[in-house]
Amino acid sequence: MSQNGRTPAQWGCSVEGKPSAMLQAALLSVRRNGSSPQSLPACEGQTCDWAREMAECLRRGTCKAALVFCDDPGLACCVANKIPGVRAVAVLTVEQARLAIARLGANLLAVQQAGRTYFECRELMRLCEQCVSAVCPDRVACILKELDSHAHR
Repeated sequence: MSQNGRTPAQWGCSVEGKPSAMLQAALLSVRRNGSSPQSLPACEGQTCDWAREMAECLRRGTCKAALVFCDDPGLACCVANKIPGVRAVAVLTVEQARLAIARLGANLLAVQQAGRTYFECRELMRLCEQCVSAVCPDRVACILKELDSHAHR
């Protein structure tokens, strides 16, 4: 249960700017196939503020994983990764998303919206569902924890 007493959605999706036709079609397809991604807040200004808001949704437990389509995935991940418990990765391909989930236990995938095909969008959404149960491998978690403790010195 989340802090507000409701069961959190398994995963959420958000878009910076206007969603492409490919993205809209893919979202309809995954919903028709029984998935129910939560609509996360849209970007209404600065990418930094929006990325922070997405990461805070994960920290609060509003959802367990997020897929964001944006213009600058690197910037979005840099900001999101400052929030404890968020493991955001910028991905361009489906294979990069698979690796991020397997090797890091990514719980936020940031994707450059421009140029994505319908099939890429749909597969990235399917993979985001796997992020819900993804766990950061122990060795990676130890290194991240160690690095975080040094970040404030």
